[in-house]
Amino acid sequence: MAQDILKQIYDLALMPILTISRPDSIRQVARILTEEDHPVIEITLRTEAAFEALSILRTEYPDFLVGAGTVLSTDLVRRAVDAGARFIVAPGFNPKVVDYCLNHRIPVIPG
Repeated sequence: MAQDILKQIYDLALMPILTISRPDSIRQVARILTEEDHPVIEITLRTEAAFEALSILRTEYPDFLVGAGTVLSTDLVRRAVDAGARFIVAPGFNPKVVDYCLNHRIPVIPG
């Protein structure tokens, strides 16, 4: 599964990254990306709104490939995955985050 998700991201060749302050705005972004046949996005965990946006995508756009970015700890990995993230992006190589993701079969892209 992890390899499949990473291959999908690679095949799309472009991944929009969004820092969100109003969770409801994710619906418009997802609609536009879906219309353009580009159902992938990384939502940075720089705001609390990010977790609600992840949850909205999980429930309203279940086929959307949504990831969480700026993931700095295993606690953030757990919260992001619980909210709906299907992959994790870390801004650097944090061995604890990478090991946790690999041990739980969560696709991870360390920066």
